[in-house]
Amino acid sequence: MESDPEQVFRRAMGAFATGVTVVAAADAAGRLSGMTVNSLTSVSLAPRLVLWCLGDRSARYAAFASAERWGVTVLGAESETLARRFAQARAQDMHAEEAETLAGVSVLRQGVAQLACRTHDRIQAGDHLIIVGEVLDVCVRPGAALTFFRGGYGEIAGPAD
Repeated sequence: MESDPEQVFRRAMGAFATGVTVVAAADAAGRLSGMTVNSLTSVSLAPRLVLWCLGDRSARYAAFASAERWGVTVLGAESETLARRFAQARAQDMHAEEAETLAGVSVLRQGVAQLACRTHDRIQAGDHLIIVGEVLDVCVRPGAALTFFRGGYGEIAGPAD
C-alpha cells in the first residue's frame, strides 16, 4: 500500500473518470497556445459559467493566467494524439489550420463541443489558479468523447452516437 499521501491522492483522483478538453488562448504577442485540461467544470447555468484549473508551474502559465478570452474544445474519441500533444510540459503552439473562431475566440476545429469564454474571475487555490469563465457561445457536434481514467485514455458514446 502506498504511504506517500500525495501519490495516494493522485491515484484517488485518477480513479475519477473525466472528459478531456483543450483550452486555447493567445499570449501577449498573439501566438495561440493549447493546453490539455481535464478539470473543466460547469459552475452555473445563469449566467453560463465554467471553471478550469491552471498549475502554477505550467510553462504556459503567463499566457493562460492573463487571457481575457479563451476557448475550450471537448475532444472526441479520435483525438488522443491531440490530447497527448497539448498535455506536454513545454509550451504547445496551436497551428492556424487547427483552429476556428467561435464568437471571436479561437477553439480547436476538432471536437464534440466547443465553448468560447471570457474570464469572469481568477481564484488562487494552493498550487493552482482557478479560472472561471463566462460562456459566450457554444457549439455541439455528435460523436463519442475522449475520456481519461487511471492514467489512460478511453472513450464513451451517448445513446444517440
